[in-house]
Amino acid sequence: MNVALQELGAGSNVGFQKGTRQLLGSRTQLELVLAGASLLLAALLLGCLVALGVQYHRDPSHSTCLTEACIRVAGKILESLDRGVSPCEDFYQFSCGGWIRRNPLPDGRSRWNTFNSLWDQNQAILKHLLENTTFNSSSEAEQKTQRFYLSCLQVERIEELGAQPLRDLIEKIGGWNITGPWDQDNFMEVLKAVAGTYRATPFFTVYISADSKSSNSNVIQVLTAYLDYMEELGMLLGGRPTSTREQMQQVLELEIQLANITVPQDQRRDEEKIYHKMSISELQALAPSMDWLEFLSFLLSPLELSDSEPVVVYGMDYLQQVSELINRTEPSILNNYLIWNLVQKTTSSLDRRFESAQEKLLETLYGTKKSCVPRWQTCISNTDDALGFALGSLFVKATFDRQSKEIAEGMISEIRTAFEEALGQLVWMDEKTRQAAKEKADAIYDMIGFPDFILEPKELDDVYDGYEISEDSFFQNMLNLYNFSAKVMADQLRKPPSRDQWSMTPQTVNAYYLPTKNEIVFPAGILQAPFYARNHPKALNFGGIGVVMGHELTHAFDDQGREYDKEGNLRPWWQNESLAAFRNHTACMEEQYNQYQVNGERLNGRQTLGENIADNGGLKAAYNAYKAWLRKHGEEQQLPAVGLTNHQLFFVGFAQVWCSVRTPESSHEGLVTDPHSPARFRVLGTLSNSRDFLRHFGCPVGSPMNPGQLCEVW
Repeated sequence: MNVALQELGAGSNVGFQKGTRQLLGSRTQLELVLAGASLLLAALLLGCLVALGVQYHRDPSHSTCLTEACIRVAGKILESLDRGVSPCEDFYQFSCGGWIRRNPLPDGRSRWNTFNSLWDQNQAILKHLLENTTFNSSSEAEQKTQRFYLSCLQVERIEELGAQPLRDLIEKIGGWNITGPWDQDNFMEVLKAVAGTYRATPFFTVYISADSKSSNSNVIQVLTAYLDYMEELGMLLGGRPTSTREQMQQVLELEIQLANITVPQDQRRDEEKIYHKMSISELQALAPSMDWLEFLSFLLSPLELSDSEPVVVYGMDYLQQVSELINRTEPSILNNYLIWNLVQKTTSSLDRRFESAQEKLLETLYGTKKSCVPRWQTCISNTDDALGFALGSLFVKATFDRQSKEIAEGMISEIRTAFEEALGQLVWMDEKTRQAAKEKADAIYDMIGFPDFILEPKELDDVYDGYEISEDSFFQNMLNLYNFSAKVMADQLRKPPSRDQWSMTPQTVNAYYLPTKNEIVFPAGILQAPFYARNHPKALNFGGIGVVMGHELTHAFDDQGREYDKEGNLRPWWQNESLAAFRNHTACMEEQYNQYQVNGERLNGRQTLGENIADNGGLKAAYNAYKAWLRKHGEEQQLPAVGLTNHQLFFVGFAQVWCSVRTPESSHEGLVTDPHSPARFRVLGTLSNSRDFLRHFGCPVGSPMNPGQLCEVW
């Protein structure tokens, strides 16, 4: 076993297992097809084009696709375009200006994009399934999913209970100085309950994962509100106004001290430098403020641990400073901080007053207007978090076309081939490193749609065996979930890592690469339009899901992924001259993205480097794969009225995947915390480095989309 200690706020990407490199980021709901609809839609489309002032010049060398699917997608593309902008001036505005005009931010949202829209569609499907299905003969896990969802919908019962469930829990743990008497000598007991039993995250997070340098064994990974919000929640739980604010101020100051000793994200990208393996006894010497053997033994009960148990520490300096901070902080402040972490973890399961307090905080942080998100959507998201694979079983059986899985597997193979062909043409890489890189690309394991076990009732039931759920108490169901997840984590420790274990549920609209397993995963949720549709032009499928596939594959060779070998082990495998050349090429890209600005604030090219490398490499691999497909199958029919060649359509399809609107506050937060560049620059930065894009749109050197210097890595 290995423990990886990483500072709080070490960042994560959309909340998944450490080390996953994600895209962000099913099928669309069925529509009634009427006889003669194609002709009607064609007439409507041509009318729209006249209104838009769009001129269409038929290319006599290619026939036009007039199927209903082609006409529909042509209409969607056209309504998203802004023809008043030259594609060589601002391709993002050219591709997305119409979409942005038609998509004002919904109330309660800090940003809105394709991913959000598709997730809303998936949620509507799941709502229908959970509210209209009788699970008499299905798996117990599916029945648990329905009970959990219905417990979340019991708003009257939740309001009736008010804050009492959390007050009872705090009293059970030993009290809270903010709301009443507390046990002054129980720091370790409170830490074990808060971080162990209920899975809150004071100081660090603990979970099981593969050891980065020994990917055939598992590892424990240990990884970081504003005063008015803190005060309001404290008072809702029984605190007095003056003393609550004073004590919450102390907690906030402790959080600020933690933030000040946290190493910034962009300085934690070299995992070989931050990986430190040691025993629990050595960890105890490094950070003696807590009893690590006692804490980890409690967390991983009933496993037996000893002082010699191996752990991995990410961020030794941080952990040492945290230990020193704990030693010089008053016990009452430590207690308040620990319970505050528990409060933040659990208040979303309480009554409307707590929800309103959080909405005010989110308005300050992200600029969101008052939330109008219906309760059922919140409950679908909660159910996805709690029983995501059982929910995925319902989703896949109702929506996922098995043939889509086969087609996606074929596309991945084509994109892998295109990537490897480009690898063979790199002039900066030596032959030994090139061969090792090819072997790694060959070894990348891909998983499409969903894990097979979710369609086997007994196997699915086994996954959730021991998780008790009632329709009467949503709060208790959430507590049971935290406790159950801790037991599941402990169960993983002595088992070899399973390559078929998924870190995303099937209904998720996203994708990821996991370096310790050298695998790429594409859930069913993203295998739908605009990313993919069987009846769409191949140009759009390669520009959509094809670029996603290329993106995830390229993560295996970004500035962090390249440190892992084909087996998923963190070890040096590059020759020095190739490594130096790689760093020169990535320095160009880092500097390029450093120049971009959002609302006068610059991007951090180092923080976003891995995602930028993946965006650029993914586009190139997908386009090369599309060209190979054309050589094999011949030119496609063109879409009606859009006035684009299919090669141009590829790039427009890619750009329209990233059409997005966002509040200024959310944009600022993204620049500080997100390893992805803002959507606009995922398009502009990537395409301004693409020789193929510049050629097909004829952008002259010196135009905004063709500044003259191209940054290329893969």
